[in-house]
Amino acid sequence: MRKQNVVETEPLLYIVQPKAMRAAAHMQETFMWTSRTQQEEEGNSNDERDGEEEPTEFFAKKEFQAMALDERLAFLAELPGHLPPLKCQFVTQEQSYEGVLKQCTADELVIADERGNETVIGRAALVSVTMIGFVP
Repeated sequence: MRKQNVVETEPLLYIVQPKAMRAAAHMQETFMWTSRTQQEEEGNSNDERDGEEEPTEFFAKKEFQAMALDERLAFLAELPGHLPPLKCQFVTQEQSYEGVLKQCTADELVIADERGNETVIGRAALVSVTMIGFVP
């Protein structure tokens, strides 16, 4: 009986809700992974086949603190041009110096401080090199 008394009316507020289209995502479907030892074995066999060996220095990455003194000096002397100079602390038996390594030879080092003054230090007297940071 109740159904007979119901009056059908249109809604007072109608919000249009479009049907959502599912977005098509192009994603990677496969992934292949090989362990480092397998890559090295494959790399070694490829080197033997080609007859050319790639320099191992490119792949060997060490932290600055883990390098030997000669390696640190070679690293500082051969910094890439796109990097700003590295300010370091050079400790000798008598004194310590802060500055940027300008030139490194087998016998001596040339260090420039913040003001641009250059100091020459004997390579034999050098005890340690510590990186301070980039020069602004």
